[in-house]
Amino acid sequence: MKTLTYLKSKLVTFSLTLATFLLLAGNASLFSQEVRSVFRNDTVTRFRWGLELKTAGIQDEFATQYGMYAGATFNHSLMAGMVVSLNVTHPSVNYGYMGMMVKYIYKPASIIHMSGQFTFGAGSTRDYENAKTSTFDNFGNIYGTGFYFIEPVINTEINLGVKTSLIFGLGYRLVNGINPASQHISLTHVSDKDLTGVTITAGVQFELK
Repeated sequence: MKTLTYLKSKLVTFSLTLATFLLLAGNASLFSQEVRSVFRNDTVTRFRWGLELKTAGIQDEFATQYGMYAGATFNHSLMAGMVVSLNVTHPSVNYGYMGMMVKYIYKPASIIHMSGQFTFGAGSTRDYENAKTSTFDNFGNIYGTGFYFIEPVINTEINLGVKTSLIFGLGYRLVNGINPASQHISLTHVSDKDLTGVTITAGVQFELK
């Protein structure tokens, strides 16, 4: 009986010792592993912002909007940021939007290179209460019926310097969600189809460290 009790005691002691050893060994192995992440330690991150003019056709009229964007660029090739844009020229339809932008830049070190961009977000549109008398008349007065949009764009970029680029883009904006019964568009009856179409963009981009 004493022998059995002694063996059980030794077995428990051995088991606890082995468990402790394995736990410590496992933790040592865990702490010695290299932590992996999406971006490596040598990833180069830069801040970029830009101004742009975007033109599209809306109800048989050309509409130009002023836009601004800002975001981070990783290894000079992948950019993610925010964009905001407002109409300035359409005589009867006022609109604007905010969204997220993701862009991939191909061979950014070349003087002339290409990039692909995808923007998505939400906006609002309304009729002008009075006839537009100047470029900035009712600028930003866009609160009305809301909509969602996506816009893929292909850009040609020209490096003017190390931190400055000209950008020209051709895209297609797809809009959905405008309420046709909204009182805010009772004069123009602007629709998803009206705001959907080809867009042409010209802008300048700056880089900060």
